Amino acid sequence: MTTKPLKILIMRLSALGDIVNLTVIFSKIREKYPDAEIHFVTKKQFQSIIESNNHNINVITYDSKTGLSGWRNLCCQLQGENFDYFLDMHNNIRSRILTFYLKNVKTKKFVKPRIKRFFLFYLLLNFFPKSFDLISEYLKVLKLIGIDADQGETDILLQDSVKVEADKVLADFGIEKEFVVILPIAAWKNKLYSLDNYKKVSEMIVNKNNLQVIWLGGKSDEYLQNVEFENKDIIKIIGQTSLMVSMAILQRAKVVIGNDTGLTYAAQALGTPALIIEGPTSRETGAGHIQFGSKVLEKELWCRPCSQKGDRKCYHKKQYCLDFSVDEVYEMFNSIRR
Repeated sequence: MTTKPLKILIMRLSALGDIVNLTVIFSKIREKYPDAEIHFVTKKQFQSIIESNNHNINVITYDSKTGLSGWRNLCCQLQGENFDYFLDMHNNIRSRILTFYLKNVKTKKFVKPRIKRFFLFYLLLNFFPKSFDLISEYLKVLKLIGIDADQGETDILLQDSVKVEADKVLADFGIEKEFVVILPIAAWKNKLYSLDNYKKVSEMIVNKNNLQVIWLGGKSDEYLQNVEFENKDIIKIIGQTSLMVSMAILQRAKVVIGNDTGLTYAAQALGTPALIIEGPTSRETGAGHIQFGSKVLEKELWCRPCSQKGDRKCYHKKQYCLDFSVDEVYEMFNSIRR
């Protein structure tokens, strides 16, 4: 008798940082079940991240523009696929709808610490253990399907064609020596470290370390085009590269410095150390996971963290959680640069 390979469905729709951190589970599943069929449901814009690996994962994309009707159609499509396990790594309304369609599938859910976060954000009571880490929480779900893993590293594999395209972009922008990438971007305003301070840090790196500096951003970060530099070794590449080409640039960097945003975690998954400047978020919100010699610059404050995404209005007239001097940022950069 032969036993058919396991057929596993995994779902995580967003966001970039969460998708990157979730890559930690792929190698663990493959080690335990080398012949398993692994299918991953995510938003269309994150398809390339999941496909860029050597774990043979079938990516099923959802276009958020199609709304609830599009999600219902996708659920109907998946209903007849005879999955053995559904790993719900998002645990939101859409994943619960999908669970309804997968009635005969064994479902294992990533348990979000919603109650603990409520007490933390609104009553300022921290019931999180000191050891809390998002990656470890993801790995707990695997124990429900017989995989005992307490730690692991995120992993993104870039195709050679993407690396070639990134090298061309770097050449076109006059990048002729080793460089540092600055990511002055974030989804929420309260997570943004001062642009003026980023400019000063960039100038210090160029002048004191003989490195070039790239400010990297996407099409939604066009406001950065208004930032001007006198030093020709500080270069902006804003809205001119795909997500994967941006990642290839991060992989080429000596160090990445940025806010708590998805690309700072992507840099680490690519083996580049990152300095993450954290404001209103923290490890309790899922931020702050570090590897490959990376570091987090943060302040211990009674009001921090104040929200899950950093989208809550600050309690103070001045936002103290991002009140880091240029020297503090530069000194920490010097302590981790490779």
